[in-house]
Amino acid sequence: MSEREIAKTQLLDLLSAANNGDAAKSAVSILFPRAKELLQAEILDTGEKDNATTGRRIRNADFARLYFLLTPKTVVWSKSQANELMEAEPDVAFAVFESRIHAVSPDERPKLRRIILELLEETMRNRADTRQQWIIALLDNASLLLTDEGWESSRLFEPSSEDLVRIMLTQVLMASSQDDRVGLLKEVVKHASDVSLLCELVRSITGDAEPAGTTFKPDSLGDATQEVRDLLLDRVQRLAADGGLSAQIRPGPILWYWWGCGYADQVRAYTNQLMTTNEGIRLLLEIPISYVRSTAGNYERIDRKSWEKIIDLRQLEEHARLLAKSTDEEGARLALRFLDALRHDERM
Repeated sequence: MSEREIAKTQLLDLLSAANNGDAAKSAVSILFPRAKELLQAEILDTGEKDNATTGRRIRNADFARLYFLLTPKTVVWSKSQANELMEAEPDVAFAVFESRIHAVSPDERPKLRRIILELLEETMRNRADTRQQWIIALLDNASLLLTDEGWESSRLFEPSSEDLVRIMLTQVLMASSQDDRVGLLKEVVKHASDVSLLCELVRSITGDAEPAGTTFKPDSLGDATQEVRDLLLDRVQRLAADGGLSAQIRPGPILWYWWGCGYADQVRAYTNQLMTTNEGIRLLLEIPISYVRSTAGNYERIDRKSWEKIIDLRQLEEHARLLAKSTDEEGARLALRFLDALRHDERM
């Protein structure tokens, strides 16, 4: 048997464990063009009509290591690697980001996330033609950057990953013209799968329609402010109606956006409805918890005065006390965490 036949046999044997064999073969052939012929190209045609995608494949050893190196010695890419990475399709780049984040040690991850944010900011600022695709990819992969990891040891004035992402997105958006800003947001609202960051972003640059909310900022989107607001509000209300809001990475900011649009009664009715199911109670037990940095030690807290606007915390507290005494270990853990965070607010 030739080396080529041995390689083909070993590769097919490796891919046979995949849930979807054809998809696995296609993925390998996309990453490594030579494998396409090896794995029988006729069943792996991806429908490409030009060489644009092929030109961005992982075709050299230096770039391939960004995917597959299990114990990287550094979290820093070389300039050539970074340039090639950001020339790729956003989904490919985020697959590399995910692989690398999981490969490095927890201590290295904050530095790596900052490097990723720098790459994203430079790309989105300088490439208006692909800015929309990169923003959508960032929103849909926000879980890679919005992390609670390491909050216990965060320093007093150290910005969180969430702060850095939000600031970066706001700066990129506000650096463009108002017309471009409006057009970009309209498209992003339509196509982003996860709207957690988007709700925070739109709220931060437009303010709230709710009188008790943040100050309205008419200059950010001009006459299109309400139109953009309503487009995102429709997404939020449909997510709530379809039961999809709980699958978003940060349901809390989505609820606050909904409230800020002037629909406090709707939001309160929605959270009351959530409390009628075990799944809804578990979701609500996590949503209002925030992290406080203190010289005496970091801790979790619930701002009762604020969250009472959209959640009946007294009723939720009753559910938490019952759940804390149950035999459901995971539920009891969530309940105790919630109750402890609530007590921190009472001691302030």
